[in-house]
Amino acid sequence: MGPRQRPTTPSRAALAALVALSLLAAVLPAGAWSEFGVEEETKVTAGPEIREPFFEFLIRMAESDSVGLWTGEELRAHVSASDRKSRFPVEDVVSLERARPDRKAAGKYQGTTVRAVWTIELTGKQDRPMPYSILGYHPGSLRIGAVLVLSELGPADLEIRYNDGDEPTTRLFTEVRIFPLEQGHVVLDADGFLDALLGSGLDDAWTLGFVIGREDGKLVGLGVSLGRKGRHIFGEFDFSRDKVLAHGRPPMAALSRASRRWLNVESGNLPEPWVKD
Repeated sequence: MGPRQRPTTPSRAALAALVALSLLAAVLPAGAWSEFGVEEETKVTAGPEIREPFFEFLIRMAESDSVGLWTGEELRAHVSASDRKSRFPVEDVVSLERARPDRKAAGKYQGTTVRAVWTIELTGKQDRPMPYSILGYHPGSLRIGAVLVLSELGPADLEIRYNDGDEPTTRLFTEVRIFPLEQGHVVLDADGFLDALLGSGLDDAWTLGFVIGREDGKLVGLGVSLGRKGRHIFGEFDFSRDKVLAHGRPPMAALSRASRRWLNVESGNLPEPWVKD
């Protein structure tokens, strides 16, 4: 199932997959959900490294540095061949493209290079329930723009410094790829009931971009967002368990802070938050 080189007319649910890394945006920094008294399980379960087949396709294309356009039929064939059910409406995908940037676009982020540009076109603006729960709750809906364009930065190794309690700690993340969302929007609209129940523990979130990398060899994912009042929000995703993690770990909080060097509106590369949501 190789890529085809031709003009793009990408999709609708294709976004839902890259998007789901943004539903991570619902998850706040460490302790935000601690009032529930629930800790995430950390045991490793048997199965593929990436359980969601649509995520698997996207990430493997980035890792193999494949460029081209894939039709909805090709993506559905990938999901079908995996024998795993997707959480996303893959039947609505038209196409998805990963292409090389031109010379000017390749150098627009200081200190790194744009490796590729992803374009996802939808049939129209989307408003659908968030497909993942957090501690048993489905915290709201995802509002998605009709056209999404994301740059892909990296891969690179990042040495992250943070405090583990009172102890200064260094952690190396390898093969880090950062995906600034340059056109369109992905917004978590928090459910009113949960918003009132949790107060500052849940907030509407505007996605700035996504991050993937490896921590001690394990693939990790991160959604980086802003609240309506500018609060920094991040969320972690466990690909092997296909699960949003409700407690932000210190190294992932540090990775979120480091990625905001490129995931920031002040750079001029990202759309103004909360303008076209």
